[in-house]
Amino acid sequence: MRRVILLFIALSAVATGQTLDGISAPVSRTVKLTADEATFTIAVASTLDSTQAQVKQALENAGVPKPTVVATGLEPGGDSSGTAQLLYSATVAIPAGSALDVTKRLEKLRTRLTAPLRSLQYSAAINPSQATVDDMRQVVMPQLLDDARSLAQSLAAATGVKVGAIRSISDSGGTAGAVLTQAERIGDFSGAVGIPDPLTSVPSSTQYTFYVNVVFAAVQ
Repeated sequence: MRRVILLFIALSAVATGQTLDGISAPVSRTVKLTADEATFTIAVASTLDSTQAQVKQALENAGVPKPTVVATGLEPGGDSSGTAQLLYSATVAIPAGSALDVTKRLEKLRTRLTAPLRSLQYSAAINPSQATVDDMRQVVMPQLLDDARSLAQSLAAATGVKVGAIRSISDSGGTAGAVLTQAERIGDFSGAVGIPDPLTSVPSSTQYTFYVNVVFAAVQ
């Protein structure tokens, strides 16, 4: 799918043949990419005497591969008994093909917490990996530059100037149609209505939009 956003930077009048301020041509293209990476975000409440290393070990023992764990705060009177607890956040990025297995392991841990964990919740996003995005960027970039030049030529023709050389290119990265799984679980909601079930399938692809803004010299 091709989407072109039109924007024309005002041209300052100068002598014939000299370069003007420029023509800005922002363009974008949306493509379908393989959703080959699963990123899990895990929130953990733990005992006051727990350490970051202990929380990481508990997750690894449950089968979560190499989580990055950081302490996020202290929750006074956090649980039902009013006992204070430490809060941790963990993230792990794995191949999308392993997402279902990790989900099952997290569900088992959530329902059968091991020391020093006191509660656990998690969510997962299935998206293209950075390598997949970078490979597609190499394919899409020449197309975006062609789109930008065509747009600049249309704008130049409408104002009586000519398109000169490229003065700058800014790549704003891209935005993915992030697929958030229904893996988030908070507490024990057995039998509750409207609570999402753990992840049961992994999407194979998602849309990703690349944005580029090209500024061309404008010559009278």
